[in-house]
Amino acid sequence: MHTMAPNPLTVWQIATEHGITEDQAATAVTWASHMTVHAWEAYADRFGLVIEDGDAMEAWFRSLGPEASRAVIDEAVAAVIGAENVLAEIYRQRDAEQARGRSRLPMRTNRPRVHIL
Repeated sequence: MHTMAPNPLTVWQIATEHGITEDQAATAVTWASHMTVHAWEAYADRFGLVIEDGDAMEAWFRSLGPEASRAVIDEAVAAVIGAENVLAEIYRQRDAEQARGRSRLPMRTNRPRVHIL
């Protein structure tokens, strides 16, 4: 599947509304578009529609109303923020383990010491 870059104005609007970075908003828009496509495929399959019919997909999505679009975006933003929090916790734990394993002594080198008189 080829993923197009999200509209920069949409990304900026979502970032501003949700208080997240533009990278997080772009990821959320991409995530939301994938969720929408998967929901369309399930709907089209269930009702015997042609999955590749882009016009039918757009009509289906418009029929859901603006609250559905907002809900998909909100869910995607929550997922992106949740994923970032999980990664931050993993990195915190890894850094703490690495810090415990390090020696508190200065690193030794083979370089000769220089004394300034």
